[in-house]
Amino acid sequence: MNILILSCGTRNLLVRYFKEPDSGFKRVVGTDCSPYAPALYETDAHYLVPRMTEPDYLDTILDICHKESIHAVLPLQEDELTLIASHRHLFADMGVTPVVSALSAVELCRDKYAFYEHLMKHNLPALTSCDSFQRFVKERKAGHMNLPVFLKPTRGCGSIGTQKVEHLELLEALCKYADENYIIQDYAQGEEFGADMYVDMLTRKPVSLFVKKKLRMRAGETEKSVSYKDNTLFQLILNTAATLELSGPIDMDIFRVNGTYYISEINPRFGGGYPHAHCCGIHFPELIANNLAGIENADAMGSYEDGICMLKYTDLMMLEK
Repeated sequence: MNILILSCGTRNLLVRYFKEPDSGFKRVVGTDCSPYAPALYETDAHYLVPRMTEPDYLDTILDICHKESIHAVLPLQEDELTLIASHRHLFADMGVTPVVSALSAVELCRDKYAFYEHLMKHNLPALTSCDSFQRFVKERKAGHMNLPVFLKPTRGCGSIGTQKVEHLELLEALCKYADENYIIQDYAQGEEFGADMYVDMLTRKPVSLFVKKKLRMRAGETEKSVSYKDNTLFQLILNTAATLELSGPIDMDIFRVNGTYYISEINPRFGGGYPHAHCCGIHFPELIANNLAGIENADAMGSYEDGICMLKYTDLMMLEK
């Protein structure tokens, strides 16, 4: 089988995982809008494509699928998830499976405040949040929120535009003059965790789950982490996943404050910290290949050792002109 990985950027390790002999894939094709995306040059074939905001982007991707006899297309970037999910039928008509959750889940997870409201609706623990400075002032007077807070774009990606804010005047100014909407969230002074989960694309049930305790973050990605197990956290993750139409690889961010776990965000895609799971024996490419072959994956939740540490470091690639 052949897979097309979109906007592969710096996901070199992910490309390598799909190229492993036991991944179930024969060819891995990659795309990006920049010739300086290093992961392009580790694929079996690569294409420079227009930006996903350009009108001819989708037609370009469909043409590549036809030319390369692609069986599955894998988006990695937030806005691209929405684009592919909303045009799923175009790929299905070609016999190509988009490895992406339902559009309803993608759009809900993309809007951080809407996701917070979703958690509240389903009585799931979440860090208290509000969507405006005026509402924060009301919540503060009522004793429900206080400074410092964590400010982040409602539709942000990674850590871009996020910051801790300790002063009311600064918070007001940031919200007033922002070019985009922000969500104001309780500042979580506790431990941070990440979860990599695979939801079977045939049964729509979670079949694989890996949790890591984050030791250090850089540019929104996990740089150092240690594998972690806790049945209480596992159950919270499963309860949360059950409220959404998720499918394929899922990335979750969780905090623990004063002994209580809080779901922070869900990204319905491969997370930047997935290599930790893969190196601990959690192989999502194989699970994807099984589903594409019509095979339901067996339940292997939490099938890894705890206490295994991942240390990410910088590598480089040299190219001729």
